[in-house]
Amino acid sequence: MTTPADPSSGVGSDVPEPPSPPSHPLIGHTHQFFRANPLEWFTGLSESYGDVVRLRVAGQSIVLLSNPADIERVLVTNNQNYRKGSFQKLVTSSLLGNGLVLAEGDEWRAHRRGLEPAFHPDRMPGYARRIRSHTERLLNSWSSGDVIDLEEEMKRLTLRIIADALFGVDLTEDATELGTAFTRILEHFERISQTYVYLPEWIPTPENVRYRRALDTLEAAVQEIIDAHRTGEIGRRTVVSYLLENEGGWSEDEMRDEIVTLLVAGHETTALALTFTGYLLGRNPGVAGRVTSAVRGLDNDGIVDGVAECVELDRVVKESLRLYPPVYGIFREPIEDDVLGGYRIPSGSILALNQWVVHRDDRFFDQPDEFRPDRWTEEFEDSLSPGAYFPFAAGPRRCLGDRFALLEAKLILAMILREYQFELVSEVPLEVVPSLTTQPKHPIRIRLN
Repeated sequence: MTTPADPSSGVGSDVPEPPSPPSHPLIGHTHQFFRANPLEWFTGLSESYGDVVRLRVAGQSIVLLSNPADIERVLVTNNQNYRKGSFQKLVTSSLLGNGLVLAEGDEWRAHRRGLEPAFHPDRMPGYARRIRSHTERLLNSWSSGDVIDLEEEMKRLTLRIIADALFGVDLTEDATELGTAFTRILEHFERISQTYVYLPEWIPTPENVRYRRALDTLEAAVQEIIDAHRTGEIGRRTVVSYLLENEGGWSEDEMRDEIVTLLVAGHETTALALTFTGYLLGRNPGVAGRVTSAVRGLDNDGIVDGVAECVELDRVVKESLRLYPPVYGIFREPIEDDVLGGYRIPSGSILALNQWVVHRDDRFFDQPDEFRPDRWTEEFEDSLSPGAYFPFAAGPRRCLGDRFALLEAKLILAMILREYQFELVSEVPLEVVPSLTTQPKHPIRIRLN
């Protein structure tokens, strides 16, 4: 009989720890982490050491998971034993506060219930009208032959859409200033994501000063949104309306946290999905031709329904989210010891569930590095477990706005392709780096034809 090492966890003392690559006695794997692109390094570690790999980086115990069964256990079947990691909260709390991304337990459930009405299916047609309006405005500013920075254009567009659709405000004049603030915020998290070194923000390093100034710009915009609702300037129902009407009442700080969370998550990830999709279509003219023909055949008056039913478009977006998931990894911390992949996972470890690694694993996807939208048949999709393809996470904490995000990405992409073809003119190969999200290292430049 196995004797538990920790009676409260029920994990036996003879359960082995995960394998670990050679490391320095004092600094562990920190020097290797600094020298490598984490996404490439994590992929190589999974190939060399298996589905569960233990690292020690900057004093943190990190466990990489790349088996769908283990990922499903963490996110779905045993999710109550896992919370957002303390390091993640320490690093991002100044930005996200205790919003939906970081909240836990009863507070998370109350916040999610308060926000769910804003993402009900009945709200989607109204959102679609605003997505169309802003996209048409952008298309009218473009001309055939223009060369654009696709990421910059998509981030500006999705920021305007999320502000209008969810909060009822027009950011046309403020989008550039807010966009610059978001860029500086992401640069701050890019360094942390690549080093796992966190300097408290009260230390006045040049980087921390830039980050705090950008955060001040964002918070000023959020305060204007809250004030406009309190004074009755917003003439329609929005996310903030739902929060103000909530029976339990939302404090100013709680509303701030959720608005920031929705602004960050609601524009950044969709813009990146569109950017990577544009890149992939520019690299694959055959696929681009098929999806362009499909969307140009849709009736203009019924384009929203047509987009929802367009198989070619759906497959292109799913395949883009597989190859270049805007969120490259999900992080959790076990409350009690657990066993994953046959290995003991101590409480307090940082678990890294990497979409980037799993989505490119040839055990689950044939020719995983190739852009093959046709793989997404109903049969293939039904064969995948929630832990094999999870661009929006899985389980109770699956992204609340996934329906809105997919509607937005597909509708914007369809409207662009009905007017223009993408010609990739970037001179350097696509490289990505981790930040809060998966960021292109260099601009993706597209000629509109």
